[in-house]
Amino acid sequence: MDDAGTKPWTWILPDGHASSDWVRYRRRLETVAADRGFELSALGTACAEPLLMLRGGATSPSAPRLLVASGFHGEEPAGPWGVLEFLEAVDQALLSRVRLTVLPLINVTGFRAGTRFNTHGENPNRGYLGLPGESPSHEGRQLLAHRDLLLEAARDGLLTCHEDVLLSHGYVYSCERAAAPGAFSRTLLAANAAFFPVHADGAVDGCPIAGGIVFNHHDGSFESWLMELGVARAACVETPGQHPIERRIAAQRAMIETFLNFAPDLGD
Repeated sequence: MDDAGTKPWTWILPDGHASSDWVRYRRRLETVAADRGFELSALGTACAEPLLMLRGGATSPSAPRLLVASGFHGEEPAGPWGVLEFLEAVDQALLSRVRLTVLPLINVTGFRAGTRFNTHGENPNRGYLGLPGESPSHEGRQLLAHRDLLLEAARDGLLTCHEDVLLSHGYVYSCERAAAPGAFSRTLLAANAAFFPVHADGAVDGCPIAGGIVFNHHDGSFESWLMELGVARAACVETPGQHPIERRIAAQRAMIETFLNFAPDLGD
């Protein structure tokens, strides 16, 4: 979806604020961390902005460890806002079953500007595997520097929240250690399909897609990096930007909840 380029994309949220309102977003994030008992910290800074992380949920070492990451691309605001709404409303009984780590907004400068790339024109979701022609962004270098922490946080599953602003159909990139999509992939797709029509079979961004799923695609993304490092499974969910922002946010929130609800089945 790199053809979104540097064009600014912003929407007005139901509360009347712009989807790019970083100050309001961070204020609400700090409030939910305090109110719901999440540990809020920063992995460091990228492009002079904090790379924030929240941790919460179960304390048992045997609980599934799950990582949710969002906001790699600034023109995909439903992911970060969906993460925020999920954190504000998550049922404590669900949260208590997993050890959850959240990177709510990776690319702050792109989010503020409503542009895909960061202020240096870098793609924060490429460059993790050193593929030819790719190098990590400022944000990517911070994430790479915390390899061990992120690998442990995502040990049992990774979900990244993305959008495809040019499309009107939803779909899922998924990675499983199997030859065909299993319950993990199908369950996340079903959650997406509850809000949007599913992308037709064929290709999307040059990748083969069947039944709404791009399966086991390998590239220089954050997801591919952590899969190569050994996490159990990963998915990148895509909501279509041609639908109202409030529906996309609701879908992102629902898919995060679905991801956590799947956690008791991890390893089946």
